[in-house]
Amino acid sequence: MSNYWKEILPVDRYEVCSRSRIQFDDLKVITLLYQPLVGARAYSLYMTLFGELSAGDSSHHSLMNHTQMNLQHIYEERKKLEAIGLLKTYRSSVDDERAFLYELQPVPKPEEFFQDDVLSVYLYGRLGKERYLEIKKRICLPQQKSFEAFDEVTASFNEVFHSLHQSEIRAGLNSEITGTAVHNPVDEKGNTPRFSHDEFDFDTLVKDLSSFIIPSEVLTEKMREAIHRLAFIYQITPLEMSSIVQQAYFRDDELTEKALRQEVQRWYKIEKPGQLPRLSERKQEPQKAQEDRKEQSPEDIMIQTFESISPRALLERYSEGGRAASADLRLIDSIMFDQKLPVGVINVLIDYVLNTNDMKLIHSHVEKIASQWKRKKISSVREAMALAKAEHQNYQAYKQQKKSTPNRNYQRNTNNVRKDKLPKWMNDQQPQQDGQKTANEKEDVTESEEKWLEEYLKGL
Repeated sequence: MSNYWKEILPVDRYEVCSRSRIQFDDLKVITLLYQPLVGARAYSLYMTLFGELSAGDSSHHSLMNHTQMNLQHIYEERKKLEAIGLLKTYRSSVDDERAFLYELQPVPKPEEFFQDDVLSVYLYGRLGKERYLEIKKRICLPQQKSFEAFDEVTASFNEVFHSLHQSEIRAGLNSEITGTAVHNPVDEKGNTPRFSHDEFDFDTLVKDLSSFIIPSEVLTEKMREAIHRLAFIYQITPLEMSSIVQQAYFRDDELTEKALRQEVQRWYKIEKPGQLPRLSERKQEPQKAQEDRKEQSPEDIMIQTFESISPRALLERYSEGGRAASADLRLIDSIMFDQKLPVGVINVLIDYVLNTNDMKLIHSHVEKIASQWKRKKISSVREAMALAKAEHQNYQAYKQQKKSTPNRNYQRNTNNVRKDKLPKWMNDQQPQQDGQKTANEKEDVTESEEKWLEEYLKGL
């Protein structure tokens, strides 16, 4: 999740709401059943959002201060809450300003939790048999908000987590995980984890079954969802699932979720004895990213780098792993919060100023350029790079004119003029844009423009 800067900024506003009232018993379920799955930080974020219910909007900057988590951690923990079914996120953009609406989801009853294939299996794997049964035995004894202006961007479960089979825990009887005194099915409108179906080839399963073996009407929408969930948890291929479905169907001459679940667990204990599925967070696949970079031009790679890296990481890269100065981080935070420039644009600004000022980040110079770019409505990395090149050409034209001016003091010191090292993306010869003049075509610089350039380029 290295591109979190593209998804969320400290200045973005957010508001917390819920369509149902969350009671004390619900928080107990969150603490005992969900915290082992999502971890302490995600649990802390949920409790903070719960405390801000109906409190009006606020900025993510204040949320960072309140939770003592940086923005990347907040984004990652928020995704866990979305994936596990405790949170839905909606995003709105008006006049280049983003707003988020965080909707806390209804907490399922303990009986519903333990009936859920995904949640109960992973909780068993996290806690172990004794603690799992202890918790199970112990725990089994608003304001309406308009969502019309928002698009749901909630992450699905298998976008954040993937299933591992490296547990040392031995699976006991099936009833230890799924058995309970209450057999009410989970409400379809509840907040159990949602799955995207792109990773399971359902067509292959259907072709292998054939309507002569199992009638097509048996595979209802509800049964398809159950097959997707069980295939994800136990890492079952479509052909393996086809055999399991047939066994479950022929046993009772009908296909039910309970029969399918039992057959899957029986198959798993035979195929992978002594193991239980484990939960793990998804990581970005580096191989595909490297292949994509090979097809890009050097400028496109630089643009992608500026868009994906954080300003802190960029400063630390120039420091060869050293920590970024706190004063520089405060400057970047101030620009981001006051000028509301995109992170990629701020990275271009940092790179430009460092390379043209002998690796010094002159704060007054950075603030002037940032305010100018905001007034010019620079909103993308490509625009920022083009403007920086144009400004550098203006500066070179200004120096060329100064050389031709009959000033003895100036002529005496021309050999001592510092030549700045430019960023690599500035040395590339780019085609001239429409209406852009070359250095030879530029008109004479007026006296007022010269004074402005002197003031603007003091840092150079």
